Amino acid sequence: MNNSIINVVYCTDPNYLEHVGVSITSIILNNKNHNIHFHVFLYDVSEEDKNKLKEISPLINLYSIPTDELDKYSEIQNDKIKHINRSMYIRLSVPRLLPDYVDKFIYLDADILCFSDISSILNIDIDSVVCAVTADSLDVNNMLQNTNRLGLAAEKYFNSGFLYINTQNWKKFDTENKANQILLSPQNYNFIYPDQDALNIVLQKQINFIDVKWNYLFTWMDDQEKESFFHNKQSLPYFVHFTGARKIWYQEHTGIAQNIYCFYKHFTPWSTQSLKSYKNKMRSVDYRIYAKQFLKRGKIIQSIKYYITYLIKLCK
Repeated sequence: MNNSIINVVYCTDPNYLEHVGVSITSIILNNKNHNIHFHVFLYDVSEEDKNKLKEISPLINLYSIPTDELDKYSEIQNDKIKHINRSMYIRLSVPRLLPDYVDKFIYLDADILCFSDISSILNIDIDSVVCAVTADSLDVNNMLQNTNRLGLAAEKYFNSGFLYINTQNWKKFDTENKANQILLSPQNYNFIYPDQDALNIVLQKQINFIDVKWNYLFTWMDDQEKESFFHNKQSLPYFVHFTGARKIWYQEHTGIAQNIYCFYKHFTPWSTQSLKSYKNKMRSVDYRIYAKQFLKRGKIIQSIKYYITYLIKLCK
């Protein structure tokens, strides 16, 4: 198995390039005895930044995406997911753009860190499906809300931040074009998670659901679990997906998860760059969440300030 190649794919623009570098580093450090090749699809990234990414490993292959590959998605808007940008749509075209020798690959979002040996992915059979996926929620009712919202025949709704894809089956099923037909229809602009929703509709009979340890969402944990979860190495998942707008790489979001991110970042060309602030990205809901967090910590004045700001923004 050590001689088998595991292909891992990312898609990014300049805003998430550093985080892709950190994610790749987390995989390398947890899989030193395995042959892992990385394929990074880039949109609007400078040569300087490309070279930084190449410094991490000679097994990183870079692919520049022409602007016309993404221009067609420019009209898709969603106020609920402003922290997600157009580069997420690149994943739809990856199987078409990859070299032919890549028959299977793991697609990962940039906000994912590796915590374990991932070689067992090679034991997962996807010969008869388009891809293997993981559930978007641990709550059955939450999943039913999404399946009902989209009118899915399946009982489960998957998160598209992790996909284990059979390249040829993806192309044979015409997945990219089918997803684009849905995405680019005017009546579907109000999807909550545009490409994820579209893929759930298109692939509902072409997927295998696998263990959520392949894509364990950080938002499944409460505040206490977010601190205790990472202490038991034996129970850690393969990947933790740091979903949501309040990312661990922002200064304000301190805790053990941020410490782990900074540990992996230390081994990248971005090691000396300070964490950026989240303040200029704050939405009204963030002020409400911060107010609740300060209240739990007994910081009443800060909690009141944030909640008042939340109410003011809500009324605008």
